[in-house]
Amino acid sequence: MPEGEQVPIANAFPSEMIMRGHNIIVSAVGNRREAVEVVEMAARGVVKFPVRTVGMSGLQSVFEDMGKGNVTGRVVIDFSAA
Repeated sequence: MPEGEQVPIANAFPSEMIMRGHNIIVSAVGNRREAVEVVEMAARGVVKFPVRTVGMSGLQSVFEDMGKGNVTGRVVIDFSAA
């Protein structure tokens, strides 16, 4: 975690979310068997999952996009990137 004063991102404090063990997990439909089938399909290249990787400097835009409902797929935070 970066040192210094905490700065909220779109009114959220990521460090507090991490320290409290908060997760953002969404599953609208399906069960475990269906999830396994979808993962197998993805492994075969039948379906593609959008994944966006951002550095710490991109967090503000990610939280703004989440607030607007504009995040599709997954967003991965790369702590080694700026």
